[in-house]
Amino acid sequence: MTRTGCSERWAGVDVPFLPLPLQVCFIGRSNVGKSSLIRALFSLAPEVEVRVSKTPGHTKKMNFFKVGKYFTLVDMPGYGYHAPQDFVEMVEAYLQERRNLKRTFLLVDGVVGLQKTDNIAVEMLEEFGIPYVMVLTKIDRASRGVLLKNVLEIQEFVKENTQGCFPQLFLVSSVEFSGVHLLRCFVAHVTGNLPTVEAS
Repeated sequence: MTRTGCSERWAGVDVPFLPLPLQVCFIGRSNVGKSSLIRALFSLAPEVEVRVSKTPGHTKKMNFFKVGKYFTLVDMPGYGYHAPQDFVEMVEAYLQERRNLKRTFLLVDGVVGLQKTDNIAVEMLEEFGIPYVMVLTKIDRASRGVLLKNVLEIQEFVKENTQGCFPQLFLVSSVEFSGVHLLRCFVAHVTGNLPTVEAS
C-alpha cells in the first residue's frame, strides 16, 4: 500500500484517503467536576451522554464521543486518589500515539487551586509536546479572594513552568453556566468549527 497525495493505492487502485477526525481531550483530578462541565459544554449535542456521579473517580476508562461530524470528544479517567491503577500507562499510550489530538483541556478545581497531583498531567502533556489549556472549574463555590489567589498562582505557574500551555486561563461554573459559552466557542475555534466574521 502506498499513499499518493490525498489517496491510498490498494492493489493498483486509487482509494480516497480520509483523514482521522480531530479529537479534543478533557482530563483532570478526580472530583474536579469534569463530567459536569462536559455535560454543560455539550448540552446541545445529544450524542454526548456523560454520566455525572456523586462518587469521585467514576470514570475508569477513556470514553470517546462523536460530536456530530465535526470532532471526537475524549473523556479521560480522573487522576489522584481515585485514579485507576493503569491511569499513567493508559493515558501515556494515548498521548504518544494520537496524532489527531487537537487540544487537551486540563481541569483544575477553582476552590483548591493547582495541586501536586495536577503535575502528573502537566508533566505528561509537556513531555509529549501536547498543546493544552487550563480550565478552572467550580468557580461558583470559591470566594472572590480565593479565586483571585488561585488564578494568579496558576498564571505564574504557566508562565514559569510550561511550554505547551495556552496562556489564557478559562474560568467556568457548570452550575451557573458562567464561562461555559466562551469555552464552547474556544473548542469550536480549535477544531475549525467557529465561522470567522470579517469586519466590514
